Amino acid sequence: MNTRQKLELIIDQLNDEQLSTLLDFAVLLKSKEKTTVPMIQSQAYEEWLSSENDIYDELFSDELSTR
Repeated sequence: MNTRQKLELIIDQLNDEQLSTLLDFAVLLKSKEKTTVPMIQSQAYEEWLSSENDIYDELFSDELSTR
């Protein structure tokens, strides 16, 4: 039995409120599929990884200077 068949069996057992929640979740998944940029391609992620944002350098500056 494949994933789609398993899901259909489960869906058949849900009440209307649960189906509504499942529909909201499915719509959310579908919308994220179109708009989500992989994190590794995100400019904000690249900036966050940059050495300019390395908080450890500031926190441990006294230890780094003694090495």
